[in-house]
Amino acid sequence: MADAALILLQQNGLDTVGLFRFFAAFFLIAIIFGSALLFTYWISKEE
Repeated sequence: MADAALILLQQNGLDTVGLFRFFAAFFLIAIIFGSALLFTYWISKEE
């Protein structure tokens, strides 16, 4: 599945910088979402 996505992105003309920015943004959003969930769990655990 990932290989097909890489081939599709390469056919669209995205270079490695665009691909890196895509994955960087994806992981950044995932880290922010995960930290928000952990923060809410930590706050509710205090009570």
